Amino acid sequence: MSSTQKALPLILTVLALALFATVVVGEQGSDSKDWEKAALMPPTVPDEEKNRENPYAWNADARKKGKLYFSSQCTMCHGAEGRGDGDLVERLDLVKIPNFAEPGFQDKWTDGAMFYVIESGHGAMPGQKKRFDPEIKWGMVNYVRSLAKSD
Repeated sequence: MSSTQKALPLILTVLALALFATVVVGEQGSDSKDWEKAALMPPTVPDEEKNRENPYAWNADARKKGKLYFSSQCTMCHGAEGRGDGDLVERLDLVKIPNFAEPGFQDKWTDGAMFYVIESGHGAMPGQKKRFDPEIKWGMVNYVRSLAKSD
């Protein structure tokens, strides 16, 4: 593994924190409660997106990539185990973040809906449409699915 490949997770984490800080600081310039209200409401996901098929459904390699990127990009808010207890939640007084390991969450969300929210963002969460290729985003969906499974 090259030194560039080894440094990639650190570089991505720094970029994500910078992006997140930009979003939060930018939101505080306006009525910061607007994004908070939006975050409390379920995102509106178009039916075609809800029904989108996951081409990497339960693929171990995609799930492994998804875990890598989730660990470096999402745990600051979603927590290491996806329980919504990341370090920034309390520090930034963010609204309740969903617990991905909760079966109730898993039952309500299709893979397509999760992919759509990763791409589009929701509330203070920035969308990742241009940052990650589809395989990585689908891998994140697969990883989130694995959080409620016992395998």
